[in-house]
Amino acid sequence: MMNEGVHFDLSFSSPFHLGFKLVSVNVSDIYAMGGRPLYVFLDLGLKADTDEPFLWDLYDGLSSAMELYGVKLLGGDLCGVRTDMVISATLMGAAGSAVLRSGASAGDRIYVTGSLGDSACGLEILKRLAPEELEKVRARRWDKAEPELLSSETHGMSRDISSPLLKRHLMPTARDSSLIGKHATSLIDISDGLFIDLLRVCDESGVGAMIRSKELPLSREMTQAAAEMGLDPFRLATSGGEDYELLFTLPREIPAAELGIAATCIGEITSEARAFVDEKGERHPLRGEGYQHFGDQG
Repeated sequence: MMNEGVHFDLSFSSPFHLGFKLVSVNVSDIYAMGGRPLYVFLDLGLKADTDEPFLWDLYDGLSSAMELYGVKLLGGDLCGVRTDMVISATLMGAAGSAVLRSGASAGDRIYVTGSLGDSACGLEILKRLAPEELEKVRARRWDKAEPELLSSETHGMSRDISSPLLKRHLMPTARDSSLIGKHATSLIDISDGLFIDLLRVCDESGVGAMIRSKELPLSREMTQAAAEMGLDPFRLATSGGEDYELLFTLPREIPAAELGIAATCIGEITSEARAFVDEKGERHPLRGEGYQHFGDQG
């Protein structure tokens, strides 16, 4: 479920972005259990003044994502709302054997796919854009065939730095877990933040975790953009959320690289201790900082 004013801001996102993201984030939940997505049901709560072009643009985004993941639309519901828009997708998927959060054991290695903090950094860029720049971003669909609408610089940073970060936030792509699911002892997607989602695995598995800060996969674009905006890349990577990368554990004797899985080892599962080691080698408690659905988001 995505609620206007909570999960999206229409001054940042276009209807196309919303439709694409709605499907992606739900597909990610299927991948996060080692499954494959199959069918989707859509529920749309729209305001009375919603015009037809908005609805078709939203559907274009939904269709683009459904085509990407091979998902078929089976039905849903449409109703009116008095204030903020609500859009929701329910995904059905299948797995030969679902991978749960409860299977991690002491000694397992902890891996993440892709890079961390890009989406949160993209959101920070959006918050700083002038209205005319936001309109250009909302017009983009990040299709290879479409012309580049952004100027050579966005909020003072080069387009090649800002554009991929904006895309990661507005149109995230779920990570296929077909290879991971065959071997992982536990699996979750990073939707609310690395640390808070890792602690969910620890709680369900009854274990601890030791993370090495220097091993966190940070993109060049994120680290440079964060520096230019005066933000802490470590905080973006560990508590920013909405990366939709996969966090999983593997037995120590099965390295991810040998399985053909593109992922970074960031630490190990421990019996009890929950901590991260910083660049200086100092140990700090692992705290569940990240998005809280019913908490104070600051």
